[in-house]
Amino acid sequence: MKQLKLEVSGMSCGHCVHAVREALGAVPGVKVDDVKIGSASVTFDEDTTTVGDLVDAVADAGYAASEVA
Repeated sequence: MKQLKLEVSGMSCGHCVHAVREALGAVPGVKVDDVKIGSASVTFDEDTTTVGDLVDAVADAGYAASEVA
């Protein structure tokens, strides 16, 4: 399992936090650790999911995400 922090832009309210949490939680092999306005932290199974899958899930929810180095 790998831990990952994402910077998420476009979030401004509790609805945004909920939408990003739901989008990330729907990705197979992902455990959502924390979502706040502007960021998300997850633990995921690298055999099941890629960072790209997580970024795409956030994008599908209407937000932009990038991995925090």
